[in-house]
Amino acid sequence: RVIVARKCFHLVAILLFTPITWLDEDMVALSYAIAIALLIVLEMVRGWIHSEPGVTSSWNRFYMIFLDEKDSPATKGGLVISHISLIVGCAFPLWMKQLLQHNYIMLSATDTLSPESVPGTLLFHSDEIMLFLLPFLGLLVLGIGDSAGAICGLKFGRHRWPGGSSRTLEGSLCMFLSMMLGVFVYAALMASTNNDAKYQDIKDIVNYAIDHMFQASLPLGMITLIEASTTQIDNLSLPIAGSTLVLLMTAVGRGH
Repeated sequence: RVIVARKCFHLVAILLFTPITWLDEDMVALSYAIAIALLIVLEMVRGWIHSEPGVTSSWNRFYMIFLDEKDSPATKGGLVISHISLIVGCAFPLWMKQLLQHNYIMLSATDTLSPESVPGTLLFHSDEIMLFLLPFLGLLVLGIGDSAGAICGLKFGRHRWPGGSSRTLEGSLCMFLSMMLGVFVYAALMASTNNDAKYQDIKDIVNYAIDHMFQASLPLGMITLIEASTTQIDNLSLPIAGSTLVLLMTAVGRGH
């Protein structure tokens, strides 16, 4: 019940952040930073209230409902990291994309270095769907994949991964398929809003989405395996690992 309630916040993140990221990435990148700063300040205030003798705040009692073992220090007034790490996880891929794009713009504005001479500077001239998806990668992995995997694993999970993992094969499969479906929808939207004449027919849009869905299958599959095996905070580890995989695979592909 606690896990399902926690994953509801992931779904809320999709509804809040996806439309604005599509429309204005810069504003969302700044909003993420402001939200993280405010959450840290609120955590400091909550910790101070908790430290006062004889004071039991309703705020703290509300927090206790959603805590898991990774937030156990919060019961003694420590930092609750789940909600902060969720925002950081959603923001990290977008920040990475903006950082690389900024570097490319800066290099293009100077004659001292050729963009072609610096690895990764031409990433955003690529047609690869995962690079265009990078600003949404945190939302895809945490909001869709992790939530679907956790809920399906609780409801239908029967076979656990070896090694004493709490994750189930059914949950991991659901996570992978839900992310693939998310990529399909995103690619279809990209094609349908493209002015290119070759994407005016519904069949061409579907073929484009299917092609790019399979292109994304390798990094998404690796992210799924990482989620099944990690004991770290998945709100942080999955977006960081996913962003790294996307950029490394693109760099390797360009090297060939």
